[in-house]
Amino acid sequence: MTLRLKLLLPLALVWTAFIAYLYGIWLPDSVRYQIAVFERQQEREMHNLTESLLPLVVARQLGDIHDTLDSLRQENPEWVEVVLQDHEGRQLYPLAGTPVPPAGPDEQLHTQQLNLANDSVGSLRIRISHRALLESVAQSQKTLFALLASVLLGAFLALGVVLDATVRRPVNRLMTAARELAEGRFDAHLPPGGKDEIGTLVNTFAAMRDQVQATQQSLRQLNEHLEQRVQEELAKNREKDHMLIQQSRLAAMGEMVHNIAHQWRQPLNALSLLVRNIKDDYDFQALTPEVMDRSVADAQRLLGRMSTTIDDFRDFFRPEKEMTQFDVSHAVEEAVFIMQGTLKSHGIELVEKLDPGVEAEGFPSQFAQAVLNILANAKEEILARKVAAGRIEIELQRQGETILLRVSDNAGGIAPEILPKIFDPYFTTKDKGSGIGLYMAKTIIEHNMNGSISAANLADGACFTLTVPVRQPKKN
Repeated sequence: MTLRLKLLLPLALVWTAFIAYLYGIWLPDSVRYQIAVFERQQEREMHNLTESLLPLVVARQLGDIHDTLDSLRQENPEWVEVVLQDHEGRQLYPLAGTPVPPAGPDEQLHTQQLNLANDSVGSLRIRISHRALLESVAQSQKTLFALLASVLLGAFLALGVVLDATVRRPVNRLMTAARELAEGRFDAHLPPGGKDEIGTLVNTFAAMRDQVQATQQSLRQLNEHLEQRVQEELAKNREKDHMLIQQSRLAAMGEMVHNIAHQWRQPLNALSLLVRNIKDDYDFQALTPEVMDRSVADAQRLLGRMSTTIDDFRDFFRPEKEMTQFDVSHAVEEAVFIMQGTLKSHGIELVEKLDPGVEAEGFPSQFAQAVLNILANAKEEILARKVAAGRIEIELQRQGETILLRVSDNAGGIAPEILPKIFDPYFTTKDKGSGIGLYMAKTIIEHNMNGSISAANLADGACFTLTVPVRQPKKN
């Protein structure tokens, strides 16, 4: 489709819509309006006629009646039939035997009663034809349409000439200049610029052409010294690489220390709580040898856990670590042991539904760390939202060749807008949070143990689901 046709086609559509409106809506409405006006006029004339005929009918002056109606029929040729009857139904006009014109289309029957003191003395019936009115309206419409068609056609042609001169020709010249610019020629003649849209387009194209020309000159100059600059940049990049390697080593060391500190936080809290319990038992003289032995054993267990944390992190991302078959419920109990003291001190109920004898192939210590991180996250949410009766439920079961662990709480759930981000590194909603706990859990389960971890909202809280295979797939 040519540009001229694209410009004129909307105008043609508007013109067609206007003609359709005239034919479909305006003309029928105009005809109905003309007929309504004509009918009202005839009603008024009939009313006046009945007023003048009333004394003649009462006096039975048939001659005057016939003279009056004959004269009015000559003045109103559209009155096809006029019938006057008295109150007994006797026809006063026209004379009996007068031929009656057959009924035709576009006719309307009007009836008017002749009343005297609320008593009917007769009736007047006139059948009126609209043919002359419709022919007159049709002739007026033809004249109007001819005038509108002439005006619209003239405006259409004039607008087409203007659009051709102001739009199509300048655009064609711009297209020619664009082709020449693509071939590397910058001396193409452009149409004069202006303040309208086409002029702005011309000015923009001219500025773009000058920019491309300047860029090509800069590229030629750059190519002349490219080899020297490449050598200089290579030397700079080597120096940057050495700096990045050093920074990466320092960052890795800092990340390792930060992660170890994060994993030590819960055992240290449990150890602190254990020491306070020993002090309370001593103050209340309840520190029996059995309690002391149990407390020392728990403390040594916590310290042993902290000691193995460094080794766990040292080999955390190494794929060549050897996997073992381990009791999943035992690994869960390891995480529960670290958390049970702080959960009890805050009045948080812990419900365990662990199927016995459920084993999986993987890294038990790392799996316990993942569970510990999820338990710690649930505890912090319950405390942050001040849940009156905090509750955490752990459910472990085997489904075919998959181990399924669910950890749910009643802390109110996770906001839908942050739910997809909770496993991202360093993402946290807590003021003093590190944002690595859930990320580490995801890395352990999905990267190191070929499982999956997900989170969803329940009616009153959130549920984390961990799945790991019973046996790891064999590597080729």
